[in-house]
Amino acid sequence: MNLNRLFALRLSNILLEKGISKYKLEKMTGLTHSALRYIFNEVNTDVKLSTVAKVCIALDVPLNEFFDDSFALDNLQVE
Repeated sequence: MNLNRLFALRLSNILLEKGISKYKLEKMTGLTHSALRYIFNEVNTDVKLSTVAKVCIALDVPLNEFFDDSFALDNLQVE
């Protein structure tokens, strides 16, 4: 699993846990619909740290907690 897929999967899980829609996430972060669509469809080859930060701030999730997912980290492939 690459970092982009990890980000999309972890973000999806957090949204489900918090009961937040993708539309509401757009409004909370200021990210465009197409930017989020590219993230969730894994079109992006690189997710910017600024995007990760916007998401973490909007969801009130510390950055280290965002990536604190043992399954995902165990399956992360670094290129």
